[in-house]
Amino acid sequence: MAVSSGSLPLSEIERAVTAGVRAALQAAVPQALNTPLTVSTLPGDTHRHPGTATASLATAVTSLRSVPLPSIPGRHVYRSRHINRRHVKTYTKEVVCLPFSLESSLFVIPRGDSRSRLAEAGLIGKMSFSTEWTEDQLRWEITAIFRRVFGLSEHQLLPFQFLSTIKGCKKLMKPQVTSNFPWGGKEVASMCSNFCMYIMAEMEAPSQNLLVELSDDSDFESQAPQLRRSRRTNVSSISQREQYERQEGEETRPQADIEMELHEQRGPNQATTHFTDFIPVYVDDEEAIEEAIRRSLSEEAGSSSLQDSRFARTLSKEEITGIVKAHSERVVTTSYKPIYISRGNLWTTALRQFSRQRFAESTHMLYVTFASDEDITEDAEDLGGPRREFFRLLVKAIYKESGAFEESSNGFIPRLNITHVQNGLYRTIGQMMATIIVQGGESPALLSPLVVGYLLTGHFQFNVTPDDVADMELREALKKVDQAASKDELDQAIGYCESWQYQIEGLPNPVTMDNKDAFVKSAILFHVLIQRQSCYDQLGEGLKQYEVFSLLKENPGIRVLLEMPQKCNDVTDDDVATLLKPVYSVLGSNKRPREELLVVKFREFLHCVQEKEIGERLHARDLTEAEKEFIQTLTAGHILAFATGSSQVPATGFLPSPKLTFVHDETKHLPVSHTCSNELQMFVNKKNLEDDDEFDYHFLVALMNGAIFSAV
Repeated sequence: MAVSSGSLPLSEIERAVTAGVRAALQAAVPQALNTPLTVSTLPGDTHRHPGTATASLATAVTSLRSVPLPSIPGRHVYRSRHINRRHVKTYTKEVVCLPFSLESSLFVIPRGDSRSRLAEAGLIGKMSFSTEWTEDQLRWEITAIFRRVFGLSEHQLLPFQFLSTIKGCKKLMKPQVTSNFPWGGKEVASMCSNFCMYIMAEMEAPSQNLLVELSDDSDFESQAPQLRRSRRTNVSSISQREQYERQEGEETRPQADIEMELHEQRGPNQATTHFTDFIPVYVDDEEAIEEAIRRSLSEEAGSSSLQDSRFARTLSKEEITGIVKAHSERVVTTSYKPIYISRGNLWTTALRQFSRQRFAESTHMLYVTFASDEDITEDAEDLGGPRREFFRLLVKAIYKESGAFEESSNGFIPRLNITHVQNGLYRTIGQMMATIIVQGGESPALLSPLVVGYLLTGHFQFNVTPDDVADMELREALKKVDQAASKDELDQAIGYCESWQYQIEGLPNPVTMDNKDAFVKSAILFHVLIQRQSCYDQLGEGLKQYEVFSLLKENPGIRVLLEMPQKCNDVTDDDVATLLKPVYSVLGSNKRPREELLVVKFREFLHCVQEKEIGERLHARDLTEAEKEFIQTLTAGHILAFATGSSQVPATGFLPSPKLTFVHDETKHLPVSHTCSNELQMFVNKKNLEDDDEFDYHFLVALMNGAIFSAV
């Protein structure tokens, strides 16, 4: 067969393929080595050896395919049964059912005696549920727990409402949700406490009279609970039966015999009582400590002659913030009502707006727009900063510019003004105070404690002093009567009271050394409270705006939002440094060390302001008279007001949280504030970081030129 030049003959190609096939067969199947493999030659092919068996190339390939190859075991593929299945959590909670009440929107978490009475009435149970449960499953399961208590049939569903806990205080509230909110397992679990689920029944249990105070801390006035005795006996030496009989016997033995035996068991130097002798049987040790402290405090308060709300449990700042914030979220609607204010005539413009009935009765959030003296609207969007600034200035205007109050040594009291009463000014001021409290302003806490106590209780049983009187001449006259040590001094002091003494019916007459204390107290109550009754009536009516008056009566501990504190509670340098959290660059960045150094200089400036040392640090500068005067009045509150618009922490807290940010710019030096975001912005550059007074002076200039932001 002829082939083209440069190409291998077909026989050579066939021979090469056959050799390759044979080599493959020998490697795969050793036993095939002795099996001859013949390949037929084509006619005319002189290169093939004659006499060999004929076999085609296809036969050789077929033989290769017939050789069995080693099998590879199949790999087991694991398929999880939980693929495409949601993660399900299971919870086990105690279910505490509070009795039906319409008197309050906030409830005290039942503890101590209150919790014991609920347990005895069958209003505490336990259940397990998962996040996959529906609302119907939850309601039927809870109904099954309390069906017998409420006398329900198998087909009746218990009407109740879920209660949520308030963070920061031991209070419960009705959650603010829509009417069609789905109370599934996930939603209920999110509002439960760590161990309990709280609900309020919307029906009364038959033949049940629970004395559980829901809107006050009734545990303070509860009867003494049953006490348990702690015995140190060797339990391993006696059987459980003997131990039980001994405990039963102790409960029936006279108390004197038990105390005598305990005294004999103790050594001569051991105390005759142990703390465990006074632990209530139904609470754990931690709750028992709190219960004992509360009972001790209540006994001391009961022995005092004061019957006002000053003995209410003192609340922490976090508890007050939690209560007011929860109340604010419930009563303030999400819409806005605009109010236009002139900084130069703040009291006049604010009074004009709040005197409008429709404006005053609206529960919308204020949207404040300031106008300059030329009636040019400022280019500022109210995202919180202008509103806080307005409230801070309004508090000052209420007490100093309205003419409705006069100041005593213990705080401000209403000034008796017939025109103000006729115009309903005190009602309007009460509405202003309520708005300030629930909408995030700094608290108007400048009223005399005597005034606040009378507003909330309506009682006259107070310990009063001449310092509660605002009129200086009257105050000094009553002090002389109170301090008179002899009859002659008393007669001389009474002479200063003749102008009004006989105009008040019921005062002791004549005044003697025996009844002079009653004379002073009655005169103070008349001049401070009784004479100004119409002012207090209007003020209390105005505080009903946003339900603030009921909130104060239900939680006497938050009266601090209105009354002047006995000790100065102005913000300090530490408070400002804690509130303004620095937002640094990432760790390892070249900017980070410079920012940290600037924070150190800022803390030093705060400390110098607190200690009144700014003048000394700037002694090398030629300060103007205005700068020297400003330094004398500069406080840490100025700096907080510069950054947030408020010189105090509002009752509802700051939102968003204040922060300290940095801008690396060599051309700017004065700090800048963004009150809507509660942000103080400082510029990091060589001039501010130098070891001299440049940073302090730049900050002073910024505070002075912050206009109204620095006028605390």
